[in-house]
Amino acid sequence: MHCGTLFMKCTGRNFTAVHLFIKLVRTRGRDGRIRHAGVGRGVSMPVEQEQDIEQPVIVEQPMMQEDVAQHGWSRGPLDTSLLTRYADHVARYIWFGMERIEGAKPELRIASLGSKLTGWVPGPGEHHPNIQGWLDESGLKWLERTSLSKVDPQILSAFTERWHPETSSFHMPFGEMTITLDDVACLLHIPVTGIFYTPVPVSMEEAAALATELLGVPYEEAYLETSRQRGGTFTQQWIYDCWKRNLHMYHIYDCAARAYLLLLVGCTILTDKSYTRVNAKWLPMFRDLPTLNRFSWASAALVCLYDNLNDASMFTTHALAGYPTLLQCWIHEYFPTLGRRGESVHRCDEMGYPRAMRWVYKQGKTKLPAYRPIMDALTPSDVIWRPFEGHRESVHRCDEMGYPRAMRWVYKQGKTKLPAYRPIMDALTPSDVIWRPFEGHRGSIPSDLITCFSGYLRGCTVVPYLPESLWSGYHTSVDRILQLTRPVRFDAETTADYLAWYYTVSHPILCRPDDDPHGAPPIPQFVPAYAPPEADPVPQDAPAQDAPPAHAPPSGEQRRMDAIVSALERFIAQVDADRDDDVFDDIFYALDVARGDKDID
Repeated sequence: MHCGTLFMKCTGRNFTAVHLFIKLVRTRGRDGRIRHAGVGRGVSMPVEQEQDIEQPVIVEQPMMQEDVAQHGWSRGPLDTSLLTRYADHVARYIWFGMERIEGAKPELRIASLGSKLTGWVPGPGEHHPNIQGWLDESGLKWLERTSLSKVDPQILSAFTERWHPETSSFHMPFGEMTITLDDVACLLHIPVTGIFYTPVPVSMEEAAALATELLGVPYEEAYLETSRQRGGTFTQQWIYDCWKRNLHMYHIYDCAARAYLLLLVGCTILTDKSYTRVNAKWLPMFRDLPTLNRFSWASAALVCLYDNLNDASMFTTHALAGYPTLLQCWIHEYFPTLGRRGESVHRCDEMGYPRAMRWVYKQGKTKLPAYRPIMDALTPSDVIWRPFEGHRESVHRCDEMGYPRAMRWVYKQGKTKLPAYRPIMDALTPSDVIWRPFEGHRGSIPSDLITCFSGYLRGCTVVPYLPESLWSGYHTSVDRILQLTRPVRFDAETTADYLAWYYTVSHPILCRPDDDPHGAPPIPQFVPAYAPPEADPVPQDAPAQDAPPAHAPPSGEQRRMDAIVSALERFIAQVDADRDDDVFDDIFYALDVARGDKDID
């Protein structure tokens, strides 16, 4: 047995030698013969004929739990409690100069079907009226027009290398970012609220039975298709043929609509890595065509993309599926300095189009290896943090699209307190009131739909509730979050140790410094202590209470108060307490006092 030190790792001021043991072993079968990979799989040689052929097997020395927590991975997380899959993550290999795909093209293969879908989707007004009606009601009609003809595999691969399944977020140099349901709603205009559908894998026989029931295909024909695919899937071309036959030959319009909608989502939000197949597990969603909009399609799109990013972030995966258009358009919206952004002629915010239609494919020039140092150098100023502020109103054009008027409003933190509202409301006059706000709205929706939504006043903000039949329990949790949070007044009141923790549990920098053979960990640039703007300096003789707090270690009293606040917040969250419940008045009083929001009576 031979052992040696492979590399040195620097942790703070301590250097730790990491050993790899190289064992030379012989593997014997039940017949006592030594198996050798060089003579064929499963072939063994007698011991007499074996010329001491030894196979080196590299085994990493196991670490004790304390060692892992203290030393972590070489050039990776020092604290391994968060990123538990980092051993297989592509970023770990990139640091040591290893690409997942050797050669001139190390980028991922991207399952983007925009060009194929363009050839299948009918033009405006060419759908049969029945199918067009079901398509409009489903909320999926915009998927016909949101796909990019091509995507940039270089920039998509660069972002995938920073994705971590444990946090479902991209680990950037300045912190974490992720794609949200709000992003999906603004980019694609597909339903966000609704039932969360959990697909169940189906066998070849079950897939054939579903096709017979919902697509009108004879069982023998459907089973022949699933047998060819060796699983519960159909090819996109086969579904396309089902749609055309039911539409033009058999005039079975409900089956034609199901085939078309399955093809549409299978080529967009639910694309898999096969490039040519659609999984039959999604077919039960289309059983009842008039109620397709009851599903949260945005959630399905996001979960599918997250799952594919989880897989693609591992070193052994060579392809990315999901909906690459969604990811690339998200990058265009938030990172204006990355990639080549081609804008279309559609004025999406004015015309009520999905924001993804703002972008068209433009061939990029930057390659994946060049993107890594560029992204390592990104700062918060390189990000457009709220790109959809002017777009959300077009997502819910309530009067034109027949939506409940409550969907016009979103929550926005109020600043005016109750005592200040009293003189404001005392001074109100009839001219301050919109007396007939729903004149253009009443005829757009049935009256029974109005009862699905309700709202309440929170300061100067209308907070719309979601339908209780869709997301039960959601309202209480949101209200509880609002109760337990408060705005900060100075940056010193924010979590000052976030970046220090973040750089300990993650690897925000992917490229090894050229001037350091051991790859010393980069030093994060922390936010400096609060300094007043130069235009409005604080006089030197100003009273101490007027000056903003400086960064300083919390006192023992403050630490005790923080511990009390944390304990009370955990209790409130566990019992789902509400401020309106008199039983918990004392609990919320103690919480407010500990926070400093209320004086002691």
